[in-house]
Amino acid sequence: MNNVEIEDFYHHDFTTASEWEVFIARLEEIMHEWKLPHTKIAGSLQPGDFVNCQWHEASEKLHFADVEFLLKHYKLLKEDEKEDTASPLEEREEEWTQCQKDILDISNDFVRLDDNCMEITRYYGCREFLVLIPAKKGSLTDETRIKILLSSLTIAANNASCYIPAFVQVQEPWQNMYLGGCAGKGTCVHLDMVHLKKIPSHCKYLTGLLALFKQKVREGCAVRLDTVMVSARFSYLLKDWTNSTWTQEPPDFDFMQGETLGVAELGKLPFGATFDPVGELHLFTTWPEMPDSVVVDSEGFSDLEPQLAPEWSVLVKMVSSPACLLGEYMTDFLHLCNNQKTMVELLGENASYIHSDDQMLSSAFNALTESRIPMISTVMGRASSKKNKNVEGPISEEILLPILYFLFPDAEDNSKFPYGDISVCNVDDDQWKGVKTCAMDSLVWRLSVVAAHCAHNLGGATALAQLWHEFVQEIRFRWERNILIPGVGPSFPDSVRTCLLHQKLQMMNCCIARKKTREENAHKPQSMDIDDVEETESEEEEFFECSSEELANEEVSSTRMQLKAKHLLWNKPAGRLAKHPTLRLIQSGDPLYLPVTQDPVPKTEDQLEEDAQVMMQLGTDKYASEMRARMMSASLLSDMESFKAANPGAVLEDFIRWYSPRDWIDDEGFDEWGQGKGHLSPRMMIPDNPWSTTWASAQPVPAHRQKRLFDDTREAEKVLHYLCSKRIGQVAQLLLPTLTHAALYTLSSQKQEALPSLPDVAHSILNRLQFATKPTHQKLNLYEDITRDVEGVEALVAQVNSLQRKLGGSNDSKEFTSFLIQLMRGKEVSVPGGSRGDIASRITTMFRDAQRAAHMMTSTSGNNDADAAGDSRHKTFPEPTSKEFILRAIIPRPSPASTPQPQRLYACLKRDHIRLAGFFSEDTTFL
Repeated sequence: MNNVEIEDFYHHDFTTASEWEVFIARLEEIMHEWKLPHTKIAGSLQPGDFVNCQWHEASEKLHFADVEFLLKHYKLLKEDEKEDTASPLEEREEEWTQCQKDILDISNDFVRLDDNCMEITRYYGCREFLVLIPAKKGSLTDETRIKILLSSLTIAANNASCYIPAFVQVQEPWQNMYLGGCAGKGTCVHLDMVHLKKIPSHCKYLTGLLALFKQKVREGCAVRLDTVMVSARFSYLLKDWTNSTWTQEPPDFDFMQGETLGVAELGKLPFGATFDPVGELHLFTTWPEMPDSVVVDSEGFSDLEPQLAPEWSVLVKMVSSPACLLGEYMTDFLHLCNNQKTMVELLGENASYIHSDDQMLSSAFNALTESRIPMISTVMGRASSKKNKNVEGPISEEILLPILYFLFPDAEDNSKFPYGDISVCNVDDDQWKGVKTCAMDSLVWRLSVVAAHCAHNLGGATALAQLWHEFVQEIRFRWERNILIPGVGPSFPDSVRTCLLHQKLQMMNCCIARKKTREENAHKPQSMDIDDVEETESEEEEFFECSSEELANEEVSSTRMQLKAKHLLWNKPAGRLAKHPTLRLIQSGDPLYLPVTQDPVPKTEDQLEEDAQVMMQLGTDKYASEMRARMMSASLLSDMESFKAANPGAVLEDFIRWYSPRDWIDDEGFDEWGQGKGHLSPRMMIPDNPWSTTWASAQPVPAHRQKRLFDDTREAEKVLHYLCSKRIGQVAQLLLPTLTHAALYTLSSQKQEALPSLPDVAHSILNRLQFATKPTHQKLNLYEDITRDVEGVEALVAQVNSLQRKLGGSNDSKEFTSFLIQLMRGKEVSVPGGSRGDIASRITTMFRDAQRAAHMMTSTSGNNDADAAGDSRHKTFPEPTSKEFILRAIIPRPSPASTPQPQRLYACLKRDHIRLAGFFSEDTTFL
């Protein structure tokens, strides 16, 4: 019994697949799923295929020994896959695998693909390969495990007839170490790699690498290797730009002495990077393919000098998120929009009077208290006698006065910065239609740009508060003295096409113009002969306010004059503008006269919104309807009274025919005066409708005798109160739409041929700006997105401009423009003309200047002669940051009777490590 138990205990079922066999089977299964067996030989490679063509990537997870792995497949996809038109040499070697043919192709040597295992293409020159990597960035350092994985891949590839190189990533992930193999068609390829931190002394130069390569490929075959083809590339790095003129400076505010930028630049926003946006320039000097017998590179002498290289290429790396002036201006101003401080908190108690209710509600007919600071209008022509009192702020008077003269050029004799024709409220160019801000170079445009300068350069929020305080005081001064505000225009507020601040200033100009006209008319003699109709019609229009007592006195005087008149007062027409060409009064047949009416009441956008809210809040009951009708009929009542005064004896039908022709329906026939008959529309026939009730209450009063519909005094004070009561954040929000418009205009004015998509990008930003400027209450998140986009485009333009200055090309040259476009895409680009071209000359000069600057920094000698001697001794180029070599040969291995096989060695030497990647193939048929 014990023997039976022992036999059962040690019995194994060898028909069960082990975990290793399951792993290999899974690898084979994946290879079949990806259709890798018997892959067809592809056509020859073209220069740049590894970079320009797309790479197919497939990935699959699998497990082995409780470790998760990823098997990845990479393959170059060429759009024009054709049959291989091989040379006679290649036809003789048609039994080679795809990877063996690819390693002899020099068209894609030293390609730079460093993401997702793509560095294998540089190390081994393969266009298609498999790679097995530990998941979760694990490491494979155990030699036994590495050999098991390599064996598994090799067995699976052979079983599946897959002739694609298969690699295993070993050591730490940052080392990028790949070992592998490839077998098929009677050959076996060993893919080995060495990565050392310390470079062996015999491997520092090409001479030692050649000896190493020859020793490796001749092992066991006893065949003399006569020629090795060598390709070399040296890389040079340039970081210190000693001769570039990229620096952008903010505007100069030393107005009294400096003449570099001056006041004229206040109307422009800065553009460009504050620091050089180009971080590094990598120069690659390449020798494509040379026999080892014609080139020497040893410790004592080297033929591989950069100036002698047949091919030059460059790669630039940009500074991530470079600081740019326009972006900084916009970002700083956006931050101010969230600042809730008041003017008093920023400027002190000296600015507290701007919030005085007595000041806000005082009558325009009373003299207002003189401001503590000198208005530029008061100092016009006598600058030498300026007052010294001012609200304390970071902006000095020497800087503040030129700024104010720039905003209000009419306050200075022979100003150099007058406003142009601002009768058009928006920009004439169709490109900017739909942006709800103001006309370019108008007052609000200049104010927003100057405010950005002050906020960024002259003191932040306090400087902006000081500027706004001065601006508001100047507006008040002009209201008191009946001086129109320049750069705005006297037209009605345009709530459709302009921003709210521009509307408020337009309202102020309307108030100033009407006040000025009223005061001028008050001093003109008026005709009092009411019997003379012609004099009545030519009487100057005068609007005035009447109290109840004055109205009573007016009625008494009117009664006395009626006693003296031949007819009653209401029979005397007044306020006639012109005779209607066709219409006559229905009852009397007298000609119908067009009355002189009051102008429409101008309203800004926020006032229209307030009126709409009041209408909505009234409700829907009968009282609310009456109130709504009364509020809306103020202008209608005024027009009816003017019509009655101009046409004594007129009825409602006469008024409707002139005022609302659609409510007059023609009938057949003619009346006794020869004009067509008709009747009112159904809505006008409704009993007690607003039109009939208003007509019944209307008195025959000419327009110049009516109460003003638009009280310019009250409206002007409301505007001043609106401007004075703003917090600094609200002020910034008022200026933000126009400042963003100015920033986008500055961006669009940049012409750069190397950025062909720049107009399209600017147009897309413009579309969002049109949407952002529509609402009265600005949404800051929209402007934040626009600012980020402007910053990104500004950085691109600054990078192109910096490269253009460095490389010395011209936008007129198509070759240079194409060169810049490729550089901006982050690609390695061949230098036109090679080492003897104009661009290469500029690059050489930059390296020479950098070397000279580095020599001067490290030199400790104070002798000028010694320095001059040192300048003549130091090299034009520094030591290369990396040396790369590719050695190729075709030799029979492993014996002289074997079929010749391609061999390749890639070597990369840097200051801190050396990497060797060998592709060594053997014949497995003729050993």
